Amino acid sequence: MPQERTLTALLSSFAKGERETAVLLPGGRADRLGASALPAVYLGDELAIGRGSADAQPSASELLLEDPLVSSRHARITRAGADYQLEDLGSKNGTFLEADRLTAAAPLQEGARLFLGNHLFVFRRISAVDGEALDEERRNPLGPVATTSPALARVCHKLRRLATVGGELFLAGETGVGKEVYARAAHAQSGRSGPFVPINCAALPRELVESELFGYRAGAHSTAQSAKPGLIEEAEGGTLFLDELGEMGNEAQAKMLRFLQDKEITPLGATRPRRVDVRVIAATNRVVAAGSDSGVRDDLLARLGASPLRLPPLRERIEDLGALVAHFSRGQGAALELAAFRAMALYRWPLNVRELEKVLAAAWALTEGKRPIATRDLAEALTAPVASPAEEPQRRKSPEPAPSAAELEAALARHAGDVAEVARAMGRQRAAVWRWIKQFGLKPEKYRPKTG
Repeated sequence: MPQERTLTALLSSFAKGERETAVLLPGGRADRLGASALPAVYLGDELAIGRGSADAQPSASELLLEDPLVSSRHARITRAGADYQLEDLGSKNGTFLEADRLTAAAPLQEGARLFLGNHLFVFRRISAVDGEALDEERRNPLGPVATTSPALARVCHKLRRLATVGGELFLAGETGVGKEVYARAAHAQSGRSGPFVPINCAALPRELVESELFGYRAGAHSTAQSAKPGLIEEAEGGTLFLDELGEMGNEAQAKMLRFLQDKEITPLGATRPRRVDVRVIAATNRVVAAGSDSGVRDDLLARLGASPLRLPPLRERIEDLGALVAHFSRGQGAALELAAFRAMALYRWPLNVRELEKVLAAAWALTEGKRPIATRDLAEALTAPVASPAEEPQRRKSPEPAPSAAELEAALARHAGDVAEVARAMGRQRAAVWRWIKQFGLKPEKYRPKTG
């Protein structure tokens, strides 16, 4: 599908006054590592999906994929009011929604993962702001990998602008989401000529924090045989990155607050302060809000901007999977077997992008770069049986009775309101679980962790 046609359709959708529009975001393909050449695919009222050559000229309501595992008439997405549903059109290798091969039309929920041949797509509803951020990211990626995630694209959009105006920045996100990666990107975007100096606050011994940050003069203490510049001074003209700020002690945070206010340091043993030109970017993996148990002082939090930029976890931006796999696999010259690719796309990635990098490094070591990565090469946590779209349809068991309201409520509580996890634990399609939730009048958000 020509990119110009897709962007025109998106823009015209918003021009008609729609607050959001539904799209398929490409998440890569198993047999070709790399970011997808496909743009966001506008759904409109109907989208027919099938196989076509690279020089094919599809209509605005067609998506043609050059993929040997895709049938000429493979699947269709249709709109009914504000909702969309996906149906298979008798394709040879099947259409998969999450872990299930479709046997009947099924509704599409936000973030749903679709597997069509070798391809992964993610169903999203995006706003005009999302569309602009995604287009900007496609033309000028902020980080090492251009994101196709609306959530991350919005963060990148803000970071690009905040990076150039000076002042402190505050990033939040789970362990392994890439906070240092995007702090480095903001430093590079800022144009500051000095170095980027990262500090893991959790690794600094509390009794040495002051001397490590501010340095000391010769004779300041019994072991100070000569002067030692602090980490703040080493970042002169550049950026100081304070990772896991909530792990820094209260007294050290108070001194950091004073530094942010006047940009002066007084090394231990010195009598006069010295002004330094250092920009601070802080980060935390905790929930941050005034008065919360984030470990960050409220006054320091206010100085940093109070509301941090949240980097979404990998499970919330699985459309970036193909591009990230390619990024971490440079030089390997191989692909993934389809079952392995699907297992990775369905996995929750509790340790995020860092975990993906480690999983791939181990898998490439096992394959020695001589064959595609198979499920046997992946970590055990990823290898729960997942049917491959290239396999014959599995025989289905007789349908089990629907759960009772009490059983469904207990499952929501166990899985913290995560409907996808409830569906997976029950061995049911997510659409069916949502149907029961509405039937019983349950509210998944009641069981989700509260954030600031």
